[in-house]
Amino acid sequence: MGLQSFEDGLSRMFEGVFNRGFRSAVRPIEIGRRLVQEMDDKRTVDSKSRRVAPNHFVVRLHPKDHDELSDFIGPLEVELVEAAKEYAKEEGYHLRGPVTVSLTTDDSLKSGRIGIDSKIRTSDSPVNEGVLAVPGGKVVRIGEQPIVIGRQPDCDIVFDDPNISRRHAEVRVAAGEFTVADLGSTNGTKVNGVDVSIARALRDGDIITLGSNSIRFEAK
Repeated sequence: MGLQSFEDGLSRMFEGVFNRGFRSAVRPIEIGRRLVQEMDDKRTVDSKSRRVAPNHFVVRLHPKDHDELSDFIGPLEVELVEAAKEYAKEEGYHLRGPVTVSLTTDDSLKSGRIGIDSKIRTSDSPVNEGVLAVPGGKVVRIGEQPIVIGRQPDCDIVFDDPNISRRHAEVRVAAGEFTVADLGSTNGTKVNGVDVSIARALRDGDIITLGSNSIRFEAK
């Protein structure tokens, strides 16, 4: 029941977005199936006899396949997260922290193949490093200097989007906490769909939205 229900739900989720002229060697439903298999294969039993499943996933694709999915990666990751949470609920799996799914490139894979790395990550795991996953597979490490996002060419992350201000937002780390702040942009900055009015702390898997673009924060 669980797997079939998962696939039916995933098909409904992707029907509107991915069936409009979508062409790729890797189908979203196949990524979903592999993610479910990973949850089943890597589940463990804890001291309270709970079945604990992985909640942190990195999906590896050939660069060509990743590029063909580039316009859909943001919504695909969001839908995979929701589908994985639903599957865990149906199967009675315990998740020790929020579910995160990220798609990245792997030159060692053949086109059409899918690789998945997963682990169990607790919500209170110490954060030693933070990165920003940008559409297109780029990953930007957050160091001592703030990461400025905007339309201006000298920004650290540049988007060619008229809805994004020249210097739109910045992400920084201080005292071990990663935060995002809007820099007085015209159209505002959101985290998980909520407007950012003051500097907001980031948690693993948070989605930062600027204009029509989304960036995912990942804690390492």
